[in-house]
Amino acid sequence: MAILYLHPVSALAEEAQKITVSYQYIDEDTGEIFKEEKRNTDKQAGKAYEATPRWEEKYGLEKKEVVQERIDGDSGTAYMFDLGHSKNVLKIEHLSENSEENVIQLYYKAYHLSDSDHTCVDVTIMDEDADVVIKKETFEVKKSDHFYYDIDFIIKDEQGISYRYDSLSTENRERVFSANENAMRNQVKLYYKKGSIKPNEAIVVVYKELDPVDTEYCKKQFIEGLTVGDDFYLDDIHVSGQDNDNDLSELRRLYECYYSYDWKLNEKIYIEKLSSNLNDNILKTYHHLYKLRPGDYAEESTKVVLEFVDADTGKAFKTDQRFTSPGAKINYTAVPNKLTASNGNVYYFDKDYANNHLSITAKKIEKGSDVYKAGNVIKAYYFTKKNPGDSAAVRVSYMDSATGKLVRQEDKDGLIVGESYLHQPEESFKIGDVTYTYDKENTKNILQIANLSGHPGKDEIVIYYKASVPDSNRNSDHDSKPNPSEVKKTAAPKKLQAVRTGTTKAKITFKKVKKADGYQISYADNKKFRKAKKRSTGKTSVVLKKLKKNRKYYVRVRAYQKINGAKKYGTYSKVKVIAKR
Repeated sequence: MAILYLHPVSALAEEAQKITVSYQYIDEDTGEIFKEEKRNTDKQAGKAYEATPRWEEKYGLEKKEVVQERIDGDSGTAYMFDLGHSKNVLKIEHLSENSEENVIQLYYKAYHLSDSDHTCVDVTIMDEDADVVIKKETFEVKKSDHFYYDIDFIIKDEQGISYRYDSLSTENRERVFSANENAMRNQVKLYYKKGSIKPNEAIVVVYKELDPVDTEYCKKQFIEGLTVGDDFYLDDIHVSGQDNDNDLSELRRLYECYYSYDWKLNEKIYIEKLSSNLNDNILKTYHHLYKLRPGDYAEESTKVVLEFVDADTGKAFKTDQRFTSPGAKINYTAVPNKLTASNGNVYYFDKDYANNHLSITAKKIEKGSDVYKAGNVIKAYYFTKKNPGDSAAVRVSYMDSATGKLVRQEDKDGLIVGESYLHQPEESFKIGDVTYTYDKENTKNILQIANLSGHPGKDEIVIYYKASVPDSNRNSDHDSKPNPSEVKKTAAPKKLQAVRTGTTKAKITFKKVKKADGYQISYADNKKFRKAKKRSTGKTSVVLKKLKKNRKYYVRVRAYQKINGAKKYGTYSKVKVIAKR
């Protein structure tokens, strides 16, 4: 006797509406399908169907059409989904009633890993001009660990052609903050240009170590444009809250932490003589990780200013700032013996100078306070060393006999260290409507230096003058300033060079102008410099940023002197063209 089983009408209808989609998992290196599975969907024929990469799912919700990042294959092979593969089929525009036509093709890369706790990092070295791969390496690492690639400044390809690392390329990525399970997301890319180290060129390698304990995790930096035999001092060695490094920004976002400079007595921040050998020019700095709660910065860390001061003028020619905990004792014993200022002056540490202040206890600084008034300042005094026979200058100061105020000052150049100098005072000079007459009876007059030391601050001629007051309503306690007309117009900077260093950057260099207090760089995308952008600097080498891609720029430079608090500009240099890129 036959038995008839009846299905509910609704159940039969639901089964009939089911459409099958085939998922084919393809090895991108071999092109073979290493796994295939069928999935049923409730969508009707003619409707679109889209597979979604797992990490794009919001709130961790699972769906049947989610694409797995990692699939473990046979023999310990782990397959990682390659989202960027050009042949991926993630969407079917119109589902067919014929299930054989509904195919999702997903390309995966095979990695042979030691266990399921490991993943891979791919390092790709690119020729940025030819946009081709010079070298590619794969490293096995633990999941969630960071990875740092120790960059070589000079490499050679298989044909023996030399390439040098482009440290200015904004596309460089030298580390992975947290190794993802999907190795396709762990990409390190480094960009190089053809060329080797030039004759007499020195490169300084700086390791900015973020944690003294975990020294493998650090940021490597190359300082270029240096000359063999010169000295070198590292100015910028702190990691601040405004650091633009993507990995640091991500770290702060996740862990609310802050990297601050960690004072080390044995830290090397100065090289006495640069070498042509890369391995000889290595500097290391250390940083400490502060984990903070929001708003805790003022309580947990404070700023300390380090000033390198010219003992002759009392002005700082280099400054630095670092962060430490309030109450910390700081002994700055690693003072460089020799430093070169941005204007080219060479300074030597004056260890016997009474005003050296190399040891402090860091104080807490409230928000908005002045760091100098708060007392978190270390001062190291330096002098310019001169030898007999070297060129020297004497500072001549003209003083008002009645008020004791300085009314005019100048430096007499072309003198020789070790020789005697006798100054012949002017009988009179005029500033504005005031005439100054030499006060030869004033006992404070200093007209002669028997043995020039070469220090303008110490080799000073002081001459007192009496001031005439033509207007009876004026009193003699005036504060006249030097006559601006006595200052010659500064010359135009020479040997201006402008070179593109990236799609949005250009390096500007020019020769130093004697007695210039600074320079103004003007650049525009038109020859007439309409709506030109201007930038002031004290350096003769500057990197211009945020230039527009594929646009030619014109650049010129002029020097200036500061006269009575105002800038007196000189003549512009010849115009140079910044090429397109």
